[in-house]
Amino acid sequence: MTFDAGVYFRFLIAALATWRLAFLLAREHGPWGVCARLRRDAGNGVTAELLKCVKCAGVWIAIPFAFFVRGDWWELVVIWLALAGVVALIDEWTRPPFEWRAGEEESLEKDRRDIR
Repeated sequence: MTFDAGVYFRFLIAALATWRLAFLLAREHGPWGVCARLRRDAGNGVTAELLKCVKCAGVWIAIPFAFFVRGDWWELVVIWLALAGVVALIDEWTRPPFEWRAGEEESLEKDRRDIR
């Protein structure tokens, strides 16, 4: 196995592009609201679920980028899964931290009383 810096660079570029497209489709409005309309028009089916989750979208968006990185068919599978893994890692790293709010507990109790 030889060191080919071009493949590593292509993988890095593909990983960032995969995350960016997955994040755009799942969480942003996009240019002229295209992504928001796409999510809204998808309804409640499988496509809608795919477009609501960065990690889910990343799995499928990573497929064409795996071809960009290059390799034999078995290498493409590994590259595809690695790209999807990078998307999942970046998604977890960029999530806001959990924050406890004491006032929410009181409002939950009030909601429970209102339901009864």
